[in-house]
Amino acid sequence: MMTTLANLFRNIGDSPAAAYSNVVVAALIATAGLIFVHLFISLSRGVRTDRPRWRILTKLIYLGAVASVLILGGTSFYSVLSHGAMHGWFLFLHLIGAGAFVVCLFLIAVMWAMPMRLCTGRCATPTQTNALNDDVDSPPPAARFHCLTKLAFWLILLSGVATAGTMLISMLPLLGTDAMNQMITVHRYAGLVLVVAMLVHLYTVVLARMGRI
Repeated sequence: MMTTLANLFRNIGDSPAAAYSNVVVAALIATAGLIFVHLFISLSRGVRTDRPRWRILTKLIYLGAVASVLILGGTSFYSVLSHGAMHGWFLFLHLIGAGAFVVCLFLIAVMWAMPMRLCTGRCATPTQTNALNDDVDSPPPAARFHCLTKLAFWLILLSGVATAGTMLISMLPLLGTDAMNQMITVHRYAGLVLVVAMLVHLYTVVLARMGRI
């Protein structure tokens, strides 16, 4: 297995565009495996955490972001793995998903930029205080989002900007053929990071609703 990973990294360094298909498969398998291990550990714990509920509008925007990323990832991965490139209806769906994602990305950035600030020491920073409870031994109320959720959010934001930005630059008459091919490669890898980050974020959100994170 170590030899396989070494060969994969070597291929990425030599030709990132050619190694992309193998990287997609490896990244998705690794993500699924890590989620499974984390889920097993989380469910084996007896501790349950209550976190603040979301508003309906927030849920709809988030579901829109998840759906658009799944459309982008599904059309991209299937086309590249099966045909080596995207065309036809898959390209059409990809463009629709891209437009919806840009809107949703802007909205979730505005809504969650402040609440998603990364932890500086404790994940369970209180979101509210109870003046009637002065017992120092009682645990503070859970933060709105867990640190793992916050990390995934910022990865979504950064990779989303990179994914959209590279394609926007590619549409402008600024780059030559070699630069265009490099930009497409960056776009694909940024999109892969986006899909993985969204899967992790969705997993942590579901786990938080279950009170297991």
